[in-house]
Amino acid sequence: MKYYDITFHELSGRAVIKRAIPSEKEPFEAWEDACVKVTAEQLFLMVNETNVILERKFVTRTDVEEVKDPIDTNQKRKDEFTTIVNTLSNMGF
Repeated sequence: MKYYDITFHELSGRAVIKRAIPSEKEPFEAWEDACVKVTAEQLFLMVNETNVILERKFVTRTDVEEVKDPIDTNQKRKDEFTTIVNTLSNMGF
């Protein structure tokens, strides 16, 4: 079992990050395990007890990064929403 941080980037600049998703799939397919349900038009996610629906036509990129087992490292990271403005401000722009 591997664990992944999966980021769904939207056309609007918003991003949804799902942290420490357990998956036995290859990284190119692990994003499916971050979703509660996948349809041809939408991705259904649960983000910190909030239901989020992403329109697939607006998802521009999905990043998958392998992370260490959260139980072994005692990580307390939560899923999060970000925007391009927030990301750039954190970078100092």
